[in-house]
Amino acid sequence: RRGGASSASSASGGAEEQPSEGGALAAEASAFAPSSAGAQGAGLVTRQRRRARPLTFDKEVLLFRSTVDIQEVSEMARQNCQIGAALGAGGFTALLFAVSSFVPPPALVALLGGALANSYIVLVIAQRLIRSLASRHVDRMLLLPTLAGEAEKDEPRVEEQGEFASLLYSAATVEERLLATAELRLKVRSGLADRWLTLVDLPEELQEGGRFASALGEGATEGEVAERPAPFSDLCGRLGLLHVNLDAGSFGDQALLVAILASDKIPVDERVEPRPDAGAALALPLGAPVPGPLLGDLTLGDVEQAAPMVSKEPPAETIRRLGRRARLGGASVFVAGLAFLAGEGARDADGVARWTNLNLPI
Repeated sequence: RRGGASSASSASGGAEEQPSEGGALAAEASAFAPSSAGAQGAGLVTRQRRRARPLTFDKEVLLFRSTVDIQEVSEMARQNCQIGAALGAGGFTALLFAVSSFVPPPALVALLGGALANSYIVLVIAQRLIRSLASRHVDRMLLLPTLAGEAEKDEPRVEEQGEFASLLYSAATVEERLLATAELRLKVRSGLADRWLTLVDLPEELQEGGRFASALGEGATEGEVAERPAPFSDLCGRLGLLHVNLDAGSFGDQALLVAILASDKIPVDERVEPRPDAGAALALPLGAPVPGPLLGDLTLGDVEQAAPMVSKEPPAETIRRLGRRARLGGASVFVAGLAFLAGEGARDADGVARWTNLNLPI
């Protein structure tokens, strides 16, 4: 028995002197795992950021291309508005001619003002609305090459951190790699303009607890939280200022696109220029600014105020519906004007309108 105990003791001593490979990896993993004693003591479970290799690009990468021709959609809507305006003007003209014999001049002036207002709304206001909607439609989204200095700064030294670190880096998801990327440069082409911007992390002095503090600030329209820059996910999702129709487009990297659209990074270094190949419906006058705010100027308070009023319908569908309504409205006014004109032509000598006087084949 004593010999067996001695053998067991010597075996255990040998095991302590020569740790296994699995034990070394476990020890290395424990070095990378952050301590959560403070979070457990506070009763909170916080999501730890896993180590990941930042995203770097040496050339332009196409993320998304829309299959909807927003130029054609806008041109068709503009033509429908013009047809609606012409039909409306014809209907008001027939109405004025029909009632001019017995309606007092002030009433005729009011009808003429209504005709002018209808034409202004259909031709001018509707055109502005079409441009505003087209500026939200994302026709193309590209990733620009990573700047040389940023690539060297973000690149981790995996070989110096051990085998387990290498496994962590290789197993990271796209979302985790995007989270580890300090800057991401984008070029977004909408129906109206080209937009260059850089996505960066929110400065540490504004984070105050990161995601947990941001959740506490939801719904706030005043105070320090409301003055924080709006994240890219809210600008694209809740406000729809950059609408990417995932059901009508082709993808270069769909997983990365979805991760960028859901990112909490904020836009900076933004530049907007009118689209050089815009059609007649979306071409801006020379020297005119691109309508709409800069994304980097919007705050969480702006998002909370405007989000309830934003439609979730794709901009292209809204533009189509606008053109159809303008044409239908003009046709309705035209038919109503012809009906009044026909009614006045069907009156007897005693002033009573009779359909038999029209000699219709019915």
